[in-house]
Amino acid sequence: MDESTKRGTQPVNIEELKSKGNDCVKDGKYIEAVLHYTQAIKMDPNNYVLYSNRSFAFLKLDQHYLSLQDANETVRLQPQWAKGYFRRAEVEAASGLYDEAIISYTRALQLEPHNPKLMESIKNITDMQKNKLKGNQNTIWICTCIGFIIGISIVVLDYSLTANPTLSHPLSMVAFSIALAGLGWTIGKTSTLMSAWSAGKSLQPPPDLVSNDTNEKEAVPEKKTKYSKAQARQRYKQGKN
Repeated sequence: MDESTKRGTQPVNIEELKSKGNDCVKDGKYIEAVLHYTQAIKMDPNNYVLYSNRSFAFLKLDQHYLSLQDANETVRLQPQWAKGYFRRAEVEAASGLYDEAIISYTRALQLEPHNPKLMESIKNITDMQKNKLKGNQNTIWICTCIGFIIGISIVVLDYSLTANPTLSHPLSMVAFSIALAGLGWTIGKTSTLMSAWSAGKSLQPPPDLVSNDTNEKEAVPEKKTKYSKAQARQRYKQGKN
């Protein structure tokens, strides 16, 4: 006899847990919502709606890795449901993976061609991507200009404030200014590349999950070394000696 029967209460069913989770989401209690959805999933592991709802709750908690796992499970269980791809696109967009998000949004729109929310989401993410590219170009341009201005300033100060200027020839002055402009371009380009590399980092598994996987691998017993018959006889003789 389980605990719920002993207490004289009806056992909690999946719909009740789902409803409680939805109420928690409405109240902004996302951790509690995750707990309710998780309990419901244990009772019905193939319920794709529960994975979708938990994915949304994880996203609100900025747990992008876990949110994406649930979104992918939603798609796996029901590949013809547009909302699964929408959930995945939302996580990818929040992680800065705009190209991947556009693909997921587009897949959802193919399943629901007249969904205005999906059309708006694609427009918004496309605008974000354009703004990001424009911002990267502006960063490179600004760094290049700053480098060039610094170069000219150094040349002018060197020529006007010193008795024997280091850069006395006009060509050397121009070359020096261009070199600093090139350095500025390199700094700007490096900055944009680092920004691009940082996209999707929030989708990496949490450290505690990685450490658990490592511990499980370490817990696997090592295989015993197999010996040939000749080696076994030799080890037997050595043991008797």
